[in-house]
Amino acid sequence: MRPPPPPRQAPRRATARTAAVAALALTVLATPAAAGSAPSGRTSAPAAGPDDINGYRSVGYYMADAPVTRDFHLADLVTSGAIEDVTHLNYAFGNVTTDLVCDIADVPGEGDPENDFLRTVPAEHSVDGVADSPDQVLAGNFNQLRKLKEVSPQTKVLVSLGGWTWSDNFSEAASTPERRSALVDSCLDLYIDGDLPEIGGKGGPGAAAGIFDGIDIDWEWPVTGGETANARPEDRENFLLLMEELRAELDARGATNGQDYLLTAFAPAGGWNAGQGGWLDPRLFAAVDFLNVQGYDFHGGWVPNQTGHQGNLHPDGDNNWGLGLDGAMGMYVQAGASPDQLNAGLAAYGHGWYGVTDGSAAWQPAAGYVGTRTYAELRNLGQAYFDAGLGASWRYDGDQWWSYDDPASVTAKAEWLAVNGYGGAMWWDLSGDHRNELGDALGSTLRAATPGPSVDPACAAPWYASGVYTSGDVVAHDGVEYRAAWWTRAQAPGRSSSGPWTPVGPCGTTPPVDVPSCAPAWSGATTYTRGQVVSRAGVNHTAQWWSRGELPGSAPYGAWDAGTPCA
Repeated sequence: MRPPPPPRQAPRRATARTAAVAALALTVLATPAAAGSAPSGRTSAPAAGPDDINGYRSVGYYMADAPVTRDFHLADLVTSGAIEDVTHLNYAFGNVTTDLVCDIADVPGEGDPENDFLRTVPAEHSVDGVADSPDQVLAGNFNQLRKLKEVSPQTKVLVSLGGWTWSDNFSEAASTPERRSALVDSCLDLYIDGDLPEIGGKGGPGAAAGIFDGIDIDWEWPVTGGETANARPEDRENFLLLMEELRAELDARGATNGQDYLLTAFAPAGGWNAGQGGWLDPRLFAAVDFLNVQGYDFHGGWVPNQTGHQGNLHPDGDNNWGLGLDGAMGMYVQAGASPDQLNAGLAAYGHGWYGVTDGSAAWQPAAGYVGTRTYAELRNLGQAYFDAGLGASWRYDGDQWWSYDDPASVTAKAEWLAVNGYGGAMWWDLSGDHRNELGDALGSTLRAATPGPSVDPACAAPWYASGVYTSGDVVAHDGVEYRAAWWTRAQAPGRSSSGPWTPVGPCGTTPPVDVPSCAPAWSGATTYTRGQVVSRAGVNHTAQWWSRGELPGSAPYGAWDAGTPCA
């Protein structure tokens, strides 16, 4: 089992593995600690993940060793309902070994077969409540992923190759046409065809077939290197050639299997990595289905004597080299990527400093660096703060100062990505949010937002849970248009044949409706009265009664009537 990597400068993870925003007050506001409790027991009707969330993606990384190091199991995604807020699950990580191929070698540092497919999972940690038996050929996480897909068939599962620790051999493996072909063939044989190595009576040809829907490349980083200096100038071209070959071979395998396999990648936030490594080349955008763009680790232990934001939405002057999530995403759009190809990276962990005397603001002197902790560990520490102007949250307990994402910053980032036409968001990693508080903040915001890029533009306005509908109103839900027969609110179309909604046909059946202009953005500091209209995340909302501080779209029976998307 590999240990988590140490903190580092500007790359992706440390020890944790490691518009609408302006509508809020631009001063630093104290926010209450998030509430919630850990789930207990399996629900009678297991939750299932959607194929999209109102047209957006939500990608969650799941660490192979999470059951052992975090006591976080794939079954927890179902029992907590978190799977409802995840559309794609990236299993991390697969290794490119010293043999320069994809392998799950039973050698220290070369693979993790114990967690991948050898470890027997007891009933209490199993997705379906059934324990593994000693004689089955597939156990461990792979068997739980298979069970997860049975419970949640729309969930797409990808294997993520590399990461900070296991990117050492990418440069050499991609260095020649022969090595690239060998690497690609081995990865598809292992993860797409499911031909596992045979270890202790488990594994074998086809043992893991049908589990993975694609491959995520986590090469950190071509040309500039990462944990090691094992990089070279020719990595740029070799990286692009590798991605193009993966695309071609996945498409060929998919044509044979009748499947549409995905190819994605984790992309850096820094222009020095992105530009030199080929991440901004249009050839990459043509090869991948989407990119998960780093939106964290902007600041950390490499600056041990000063606090600062590790995942701010907007730049804070020259701090963090001027990095902000908006600039990182915009860098790829300016290079030619379509916004709907890009997911905004979010962190379920934080970076901390100790010996801080003023916790009410960022960029304070500190005695030293604490390290990283998960959101679950930080959620109740000291006082919570949120800077709406920067889209950044932190906590302070009188000594320690922690930069992290919380529901306030996640909501701001989700609103921002929605109104700017981006494809969705990505989490590193799901174990840090075991109560699904962050995941719920993301999912709830996207469900209340203007429709995402994957929604058919011919659709009528989407159904919103907080919307008030009367006889004759038409909405779209799950690709079908419905007409209301009587007054209704918070009753989802398609749930009951005797309900208020009558299906009228697929998207485009009813005439299009003009898109209204967006009203002034909602502000938490403003008092609203009946009839006033505000906008949030590209949707207009009308006040039904007196309201102050109630976020539009956040409560099915709240003060705000969700209207239609606006522009």
